[in-house]
Amino acid sequence: MTDLTAKELDLLQRVEQNVDLQPLFFRKVKGLKWFNSLNERGYFNPSNNPAPVPAKEEGYVNISVWPITDYLVKTSHELSINNNQKYCELFLQILIDVTKYAKENDFSNYKTWWQFSQVLTNIPYQYIAVDDLWIIDYWLDDIYERGLVAQEIGEKWLPSLLNSNNEHALKVSLKILDYLYKIVIFERKLGERTKREAALRFDYYHAEKITTKVAELSGLHLGREAIELFEKQLIAIIVDQGNDQWSAIWRPAIEEHTQNKHRDDAENILVHAYRDSLGSYLKSKPDEAYQFVNNMLQSDYQIVHRLAIHATNANYQILSGVTDKLLDEIYLESNYRHEMWHFLKCNYHRFNNEQRETTLSLISSIERFDDDNNPHEGATAYNHAIWLAAIREHGENEEKLYQHNIKIAKTEPEHPDFSSYMSVGRGGNESPIPLDDLKALSIDDLIRTLQGYEDPGVFREPGLEGLVKSVRQLVKSEPLKYYLHLNKIIDLKLAYIHEVIEAYAELWNEDAKLPWNDLWGELLTFCFYVIKHEDFWHEKNTKEQKHFVANRYWIISSIGRLIQSGTRKDEHAFGEEYSKIAEDIINIILDNETGHEFNTGSDAVSIAINSPRGHCLEALINLALRLCRLSDKRNNKDHSEIWNHFQPRYDTELKLADSDNPEYEFSTLVTNYLPNFLYMSKDWVIDNLDTIFDQNNYIKWLCAMQGYSYVGTVYEPIFKFLKSHGDLLKALDDENLKDKVEERAIENIVVAYLNDFESIDDKDSLIRVILERGQIKEISHLIWFIWTLRKRDDIDLRNKVYELWPRILNLIDVETRDGRRLASGLCHWAVFVDHIDDERRTLLHAIAPYSDESHNSYELLSTIAEISKSQPYESYDIWKKMLNGSTPDYPEDAIRQLFSSLISEGPEGIRLARDIESEYLKKGVERPAIWLKELRKEMGV
Repeated sequence: MTDLTAKELDLLQRVEQNVDLQPLFFRKVKGLKWFNSLNERGYFNPSNNPAPVPAKEEGYVNISVWPITDYLVKTSHELSINNNQKYCELFLQILIDVTKYAKENDFSNYKTWWQFSQVLTNIPYQYIAVDDLWIIDYWLDDIYERGLVAQEIGEKWLPSLLNSNNEHALKVSLKILDYLYKIVIFERKLGERTKREAALRFDYYHAEKITTKVAELSGLHLGREAIELFEKQLIAIIVDQGNDQWSAIWRPAIEEHTQNKHRDDAENILVHAYRDSLGSYLKSKPDEAYQFVNNMLQSDYQIVHRLAIHATNANYQILSGVTDKLLDEIYLESNYRHEMWHFLKCNYHRFNNEQRETTLSLISSIERFDDDNNPHEGATAYNHAIWLAAIREHGENEEKLYQHNIKIAKTEPEHPDFSSYMSVGRGGNESPIPLDDLKALSIDDLIRTLQGYEDPGVFREPGLEGLVKSVRQLVKSEPLKYYLHLNKIIDLKLAYIHEVIEAYAELWNEDAKLPWNDLWGELLTFCFYVIKHEDFWHEKNTKEQKHFVANRYWIISSIGRLIQSGTRKDEHAFGEEYSKIAEDIINIILDNETGHEFNTGSDAVSIAINSPRGHCLEALINLALRLCRLSDKRNNKDHSEIWNHFQPRYDTELKLADSDNPEYEFSTLVTNYLPNFLYMSKDWVIDNLDTIFDQNNYIKWLCAMQGYSYVGTVYEPIFKFLKSHGDLLKALDDENLKDKVEERAIENIVVAYLNDFESIDDKDSLIRVILERGQIKEISHLIWFIWTLRKRDDIDLRNKVYELWPRILNLIDVETRDGRRLASGLCHWAVFVDHIDDERRTLLHAIAPYSDESHNSYELLSTIAEISKSQPYESYDIWKKMLNGSTPDYPEDAIRQLFSSLISEGPEGIRLARDIESEYLKKGVERPAIWLKELRKEMGV
């Protein structure tokens, strides 16, 4: 390295003689050429590092800067240059020696450690031994300040180490993670008692930023090692705190959620790190991670199970194989509620028949008791409703069960996904101007106050977001004061306008007693002039706001929802005289607002019913329906004039999916609202089926099929069109639709068959095609769906079942597990058997041995128990056949009935009952023997 010049040596000598010059000198000087001379003069001597000294004020200390560290920081940037290994080693040795000296002499200087942390990050990692990283651990133990070091090491250096993906760099990274997430347990005095608490060694602000930057990278590059590190520290805390069994209190949601009140606690930081690293591990090494999640479900700690459930929900395609493990009554306990509820809500529709039945069985087994330990019907029903709320959208049977239980409970569960819910505002939701002060202002003063308000931009302090929310409260508190002055509000920020619209919408939905006829006129006029305002359609108004307040999209959605709420129900609708302005508002929006982006993987219905344009299209549909109904009342059920008025807009919307800038909301909604369009104009629907279900426009077709999948009625002309054009079969095989509409397609085909839209003997019969395809999943759903339609006296349905049953049996290969499970599924159809003859005996014999393969013995036993009242020997025959496969001992009442029916037949019946008893005992099942003994005693035989 270049020697110092005479002038530089002279400067160095003067600095050495005048200590006061050193701070300025070391702030200015840089470069490795100075290093040897500085080292020879002892500037890097560990004893020069200033120790804290007591300040004049008692209890305080002064901590001085070590001037030489400025030089080290600036010069360390040269260490990455080639051929600087010697200096890399020398710089690192200085850090080690100084830290070691401080440790031996029991002092610390956080200012030095912060500078050192910057130096360390500039030393190429290949020259840093893992054993040398203990210095970071010591720096992070400084009693006065640790965040600066944590920031340099964790937020700035560690991500680059992880991204280097070098073996040594990853070893260094793992050790750094260990030090960063080291837990400190301490006791805090709370009045007369003490509480043990756990914390990281630096504050939440730095911990959160570090975790956000490194957790996913750690899972990606370190995988299991990183996750196990986070798990170890998390478990150390919950073991010390003893709070694992109520983790839902200190961490209500594994994901980021406003209900998580204690996000700055160490355990919550570790949950964040664990969650995100596990997520990236699953994506990078799915097979390896799958086994890891499996092992998580064997953990002794509930928080680990919750993390596993969350991961399964978020990565169901990878982790669907653990579903059966999760379908356990333990996971319906309150501590698991949030994760399990969302797991069911998001994935129940993907469950197979057996898993759905298990889910319903688990829910139905929940029971609540009063203080006297008596079953409490209302509380039990409420708890059933909590879980049914998660799955109610995924089946008619589930929805019926939900409605049944809320009827018993006399209420619907609010926030069913939380075992405990706290109503809170977001950060910054406190208004800088108290509501009472806003109420005291005149309209003009209020406008001036809102226009002149400037947000201070201080985190967690009262600000714009709080003020905006107060405007909604203000309007709701005195709606009559403001509705005649809405024209003055038009020039306010969109954030305030949104709250005004929402305030009146809430009042309408709450059925507040107000002069609504007048109010609707003012409100719709207000909305009209808002969207006609010259600035409203400016691009700036589409930008996401700095605060959680409205932009243009929010306003459009609010207006769309408002008009929907005013037209959906005739008994709660705005006056017909306001239909024209409502239509004008919708048309202006539809002419100006573009649609949301759709692609082949989109959830089309979710987008269509939630996008701003979609909200307004739904408003248009509801408005047209409302006017058609009114016309029907006046014109002897003739609404053709109304339809002719709206048809051009619908024609235009239908063509947009084929335009240069395609929009797909209407392509989705037209099928989603198919019954309504059939009501408004069946001819229009039939004439446009080729356009609506246009297979030449793939995304449009995907949207149409997804929308149609939500229609609960099968219309013969629609079915025949979809059948003849191959749409239903195409949907079954389309990878982008399979999970979304497969079951609905099967159900359409079944309903069409049951309603004689086609015969199974027709060559092009779709029900026949389904059987010929032989897809286990499809046939299983067919069986289950027909079972859900069961009615005691439905002879036509019963005959259809007997027509299908032998055909399905012919498809089954009981040598395979899938075949046996399909046979088990057919046990659902035992409910259609009310007596046993030769034909029915053959059908039941074929499935009875496999009844418990998918846990369907309950259904079969219940059926033959009922039949045993009139045909005890025939029922015995089926029962005995069932026991060849398994020995189910539930439901108890069914088994008791079967025994009772046999006993009533005298000695021969008793002999057969003892034969059944022996079959159970051979396989170690004792309960039926106990019941038989009790029954014989009761019946005196």
